[in-house]
Amino acid sequence: MRITTSSDSRFNEEGDWIAQQFFSPADLQMSPEEYAARHAHLLGCFSFHLYRYRDPVLGAWMRRLGEILSTEGEVERCQQRFLTPEELTIVRKQQAEGF
Repeated sequence: MRITTSSDSRFNEEGDWIAQQFFSPADLQMSPEEYAARHAHLLGCFSFHLYRYRDPVLGAWMRRLGEILSTEGEVERCQQRFLTPEELTIVRKQQAEGF
């Protein structure tokens, strides 16, 4: 028998609500790959892939974003695919400035 701790409960019950506080409907209309390309440099950390979601599409989106963010080189591949050279220059500048 597994005893559920309060932190386990949080990951099991609040995923949809928490994700909706941080991600706009426009964000969620992008693929996780495009979102990572455009916004990964602004994220300090990411744990949304650990939550369970009532909405299976939202859960799959979060799990994929977590995979991208935790796989070495994947964000850069997404940036090369989705960003124009001008956008990539802006992202690189923001990264260098610590945004």
